[in-house]
Amino acid sequence: MVSKISMIEDKLKSMGYKLTSQRRLVIEIFEESPYHFTAQEIFDRVKEKSSNINFSTIYRNLELLCKLNIICKLNISSGISHFELMDTEHHHHHLICLNCGDMEKVDICPYNQLNKSKLEELGFVPTEHKFEIYGYCKNCSPNK
Repeated sequence: MVSKISMIEDKLKSMGYKLTSQRRLVIEIFEESPYHFTAQEIFDRVKEKSSNINFSTIYRNLELLCKLNIICKLNISSGISHFELMDTEHHHHHLICLNCGDMEKVDICPYNQLNKSKLEELGFVPTEHKFEIYGYCKNCSPNK
C-alpha cells in the first residue's frame, strides 16, 4: 500500500514542486491526527519536531498546499482559518459549533441535490464547493 506522503510527493513532483522537509513536517501533522488545525496549532506541533522553523514558513507552505489542492482551508465565521488534509476518497462538509468552535465532518452534500441543469443553463462550470452548517453541538445546545 502506498502511503499518503508518497502520494502527495508524487502529486507535488507532477506539478513541479518538491516535498521539502518543511512540507513533510506539515503533512505529518495531519497524518498523525486527521483533524482540523489552525496555522498556529500546526506551527506549535511542527516546532516540537523542528525548533528551527518559523511561523511564516509554515503559513507559506500551508497556502501553497491549499493552492495545489493537497490541503483544504476552512474559512469559518470566527475569522480563524482551519486546515485539513484533502480527503479525495470521502467527500464531506462540516458542522461548526458557534459556542465552543468544535467542528465535525458530515457526509451530506446539498450540491448533489442542486439542479445541475440550472448551472449548465447559466453557462456556469463549477470547480469546487464548500458547505458549512453553523449551530450548537450536543454539549453546547441551548436545549440540553
